[in-house]
Amino acid sequence: MNRIYHLASATLVALILSLVAGCSTEDPMESFDAVLSSKSPAVLDQPASSELTITPESTGTLDLSWSAAKYGDKIPATYTVILSRSGSEKRIDIPVPAGARQISLPLQELNKRLVTELEMEGDTPGKVSVTVEALPLADKGNDHALETYRTTSSPLELTITPFFATSRPDLYFLVGDLSGRDGSPVWKNDNTDHLFFADDNSALTYHYDGYLKAGAAFKIFPEASIGSWDNNLGMKEGKLDMGGDNIALPAGSSDGYYRITLTVNRGKLDPAQASVTFAPIDVSAKPTLSKVGIIGTAGIDWDHDLFLEQSKTEPHLWIGREIVLKEGEFKLRANAAWNTNWGGQEKEKFPTDFGIADGGENWKVTAKEAGKYNVYFNDLTGNYFFQKLDK
Repeated sequence: MNRIYHLASATLVALILSLVAGCSTEDPMESFDAVLSSKSPAVLDQPASSELTITPESTGTLDLSWSAAKYGDKIPATYTVILSRSGSEKRIDIPVPAGARQISLPLQELNKRLVTELEMEGDTPGKVSVTVEALPLADKGNDHALETYRTTSSPLELTITPFFATSRPDLYFLVGDLSGRDGSPVWKNDNTDHLFFADDNSALTYHYDGYLKAGAAFKIFPEASIGSWDNNLGMKEGKLDMGGDNIALPAGSSDGYYRITLTVNRGKLDPAQASVTFAPIDVSAKPTLSKVGIIGTAGIDWDHDLFLEQSKTEPHLWIGREIVLKEGEFKLRANAAWNTNWGGQEKEKFPTDFGIADGGENWKVTAKEAGKYNVYFNDLTGNYFFQKLDK
């Protein structure tokens, strides 16, 4: 009942009395029931188009609005927008701020929820039913009353084509002067330690967070280019270019932690549509951990950690090579203790390359997903990636 706002007793009595003025001999709660029994549901407004295709390049919002549900003449309502699919019990509930009768859903966030919560297929049109549920702001405080007064609008049918939110055009790695820990540059074209993690909210944006020294230089390798000095991203005339010069920190930069942001186009990499930027970040509140491990039945068991390896160049980056995950559940935790642990975000599935939540839910590995993985985890950001090695 957390969506119901209870009026104080005095306010509720005053409202009822104002609705049934002159009826002093009538039971106030019976009069309240009589007023609410004349309810009628909200009516959704037709959007500009009933068909929507979302791509990684999509910006903007899906805008929905509706007329007020009626509970007598003076009792307001609170609303919840519900997205669902025919033949499925899965649904997305979106509470609306009190008093509002419209909502704008960012397309990238909507896409993520359609794929993860409604399990829609990427690049495939699907029917999505939109309804608005209303409840009066005053109620008698029992479940029977709530169900009695609940109204649901007629459905609005939309055809939405999402893209697969966890699909990426490629993996990207940094190779070069990444010497934050042992001082040794890693100019090796087969180095896959320093992965760019995909942004939570954009399929076109990647981040690397780590320590860089002043004057550090490097190249960016698409996954297909690892092992060769051909076809890696460098810099030419201030822009990314395949085979260009080394990419370097901006002049005047000092030693410290930076976020490197790589933005790419969808599909085949086009350097002309890609960009790279640098921003200093403050990690002073982040401790340097001594261990990070996988704990749970998908690893060893709930009593023994399957430890990841700390990067030789970046102490906040943890890597597991050819880790075998079994059917079962697991979490990540620090220092073989439960004080600091990480799990999946609500309703997200394994594997995903979105960020995770401190103390989140257990990941569940199905029999189909079980197998051999490379595991990447950055404890600064909570970003991770499970790269399946066997099909």
